Amino acid sequence: MDVIGTLQKKQLLRVDEAAKILNVSRWTVYRWVEAGRLGGTRLGAGSLRIFSHTVAALIDLHCVGAIQVENIDLSPKQGPLKSRGVNARSLVRETGRLRQAAAV
Repeated sequence: MDVIGTLQKKQLLRVDEAAKILNVSRWTVYRWVEAGRLGGTRLGAGSLRIFSHTVAALIDLHCVGAIQVENIDLSPKQGPLKSRGVNARSLVRETGRLRQAAAV
């Protein structure tokens, strides 16, 4: 499955999946979760899952180049990013739409 498909279809990513998408080590993903750069949840002892929308948000936050994000609804509605004023569903949806358009 490609990166965009993974981010759009899965809500929770394993640490290895998030690391592969971000092209970093597993340990970097763990550090970023502890630092608050990525959001995750523990599903028991030693089982960390990363929210896919936080991976997409991190990519978009550091995106440079020709892709410009305009007219995205960033009003706080629901989800873990509510406190940051980001609507996670619209962010992931728009990210996928923009990346597909850029790939054409």
